[in-house]
Amino acid sequence: MVEFDHPQTISRLVYEVEEAIRERRQEVRLDVSEDGGRTYRQLLVQEDTFSPRRATYQREEQGLNLHQVSHLRLTIVLNKNDSGTATLTALRLFA
Repeated sequence: MVEFDHPQTISRLVYEVEEAIRERRQEVRLDVSEDGGRTYRQLLVQEDTFSPRRATYQREEQGLNLHQVSHLRLTIVLNKNDSGTATLTALRLFA
């Protein structure tokens, strides 16, 4: 989660995830709050499949038109029947 000192305008978000060892599906969720973290609005749900023999890297770029953002929450949910860690290799926010 990212908590801003002052409300921000966000026009674009870029994130990169990588899984080079295990085959799995994961879901990425993006939520924002404009009221100091009391409530969140879901902006994105994206499912990605990774396979060491095929796709090991995913880069997503989302155009946004957000104003007065106080908190941003990016959640990566692994396969429900699997364990492990998700690798977020980059997160960039643009005003």
